[in-house]
Amino acid sequence: MQELIVTVPKDNRPGYLRIAEGLRQAIQAGRLKPGEKLPSSRALAERLGVHRHTVIAAMDELVAEGWLEAGERRVPRVASVLPSQFFEPKPRGKYQCLKRKITWQFARNFAESPCGPVEAKPGEFAHVFQSGQPDLRLFPYSEFRACLAESLRRSPAARAGYGTASGHAPFVARLREYLAHMRALTDREIVVTHGTQEGVFLAAQLLLKPGDKVAVEALGYGAAWDAFRTAGAELVPIRVDENGLDPEAFEAALKKHRLRLLYLTPHHQYPTTVTLPVSRRMRIYELASRHQLPVFEDDYDHEFHYRCQPIAPMAVNDPCELVIYASTLSKVMFPSMRIGFLAVPETLLKPLSNLRSIITRQNSVLMQDAVARWMDNGGFERHLRRMRRVYQERRDALVDALTLAKSAGLPLSWLMPDGGMALWLDCAVDSDAVARAAAAAGVYVTAESAYRIKSAPGTHLRLGFASQTPDEIRAGVRLLSQAVESVAGKAPAGRRRRKPAAA
Repeated sequence: MQELIVTVPKDNRPGYLRIAEGLRQAIQAGRLKPGEKLPSSRALAERLGVHRHTVIAAMDELVAEGWLEAGERRVPRVASVLPSQFFEPKPRGKYQCLKRKITWQFARNFAESPCGPVEAKPGEFAHVFQSGQPDLRLFPYSEFRACLAESLRRSPAARAGYGTASGHAPFVARLREYLAHMRALTDREIVVTHGTQEGVFLAAQLLLKPGDKVAVEALGYGAAWDAFRTAGAELVPIRVDENGLDPEAFEAALKKHRLRLLYLTPHHQYPTTVTLPVSRRMRIYELASRHQLPVFEDDYDHEFHYRCQPIAPMAVNDPCELVIYASTLSKVMFPSMRIGFLAVPETLLKPLSNLRSIITRQNSVLMQDAVARWMDNGGFERHLRRMRRVYQERRDALVDALTLAKSAGLPLSWLMPDGGMALWLDCAVDSDAVARAAAAAGVYVTAESAYRIKSAPGTHLRLGFASQTPDEIRAGVRLLSQAVESVAGKAPAGRRRRKPAAA
């Protein structure tokens, strides 16, 4: 035993854990062999210069882990069979870690999405025109913190346990009232989700099987497309123009393909921001009902509409009960809270809830309860009204800044968005090149290619305006204008075009 070398690591852990680590390493290195008796705790304590009880605690730890076996007079031995499968016996009783790493085989490919914008990292850019990003500086954190505290004060045990997969009953009740008041949406079953994205994923897993075809807007939301692809579906792009999804193109797709689902963003089309007219909604619904085709309506920022009252969702007038309606509170509150919801026909409530209980079980009951209290005391709607005014002011500031740049000779064109948190800008030159030039100047923008299924180049940029003040917007547009000018100066004249093109 005189040859035993125990090297005690030097770190911030308690002494007995560091001694246990040294003994464990001695066993793994073969300096202590299976079945060999250890020195007495007194002798080992003297050698290491620690109290005997510290060594006893270290040995007890290794006995509990299975590296040592309790022996006579509390003098343990090295276990005959060591606990770790990651060590194999070698000649002369030494144990050596296996070096061969496993080769993973994936049943599905979850590589980085080929479409969809790459989000800006915090602090990476001086000006961030990120799509759909609310201004988190303006959220009333103190007011909402009081609602969280109230939830913890009242029946904290009830808030801390498991809840219902479809949602916390008081929150669902407040949400129903809110949807009836603000969106005219009634007689729907609610399933609370972790944002709209989980709602899309749940619907895809429930309705789609490999090889099914899903009709999507030709310019659209890449994260939703990824959810459909994960279910094994194939995407069928449908033309989008200055009025949103083209019903004639949709009808042609129905004749050509056996579609299983239609996904669309009728309120503020993503990314072009246009509102689908009532006449088109009725025609699309009529076609879907004729072909018994479910419709997934993604209404991600309903309340932020400025020109007039928002058009009621398609789910409001759904006699065939074929519309799955999805929305989120992330744009009104803050994205990290992860509260969205599905409003669905009664037939879908149980299967969606059952599926959700398998995947993520439920949302935070505490967070749902706090939001319900915030809705009860009027804080939610006060904040919503305030942010609607703020975002309209910022939209107007962006339009004014772009108008000034256009008057200086830049080839810019756009449609004034009736609502939403972004503007679809045609800069008449390669928008990927503009985005790269803008990034070099500290400005984050997203090019049109990020919203196409095959990442085809285009001339448009989606400019989110909600997260910046008017002064920040004006400064960012000045730098963006320089990026457009630098690219326009290099582009052949034949590549410039001023009129927004349909997808």
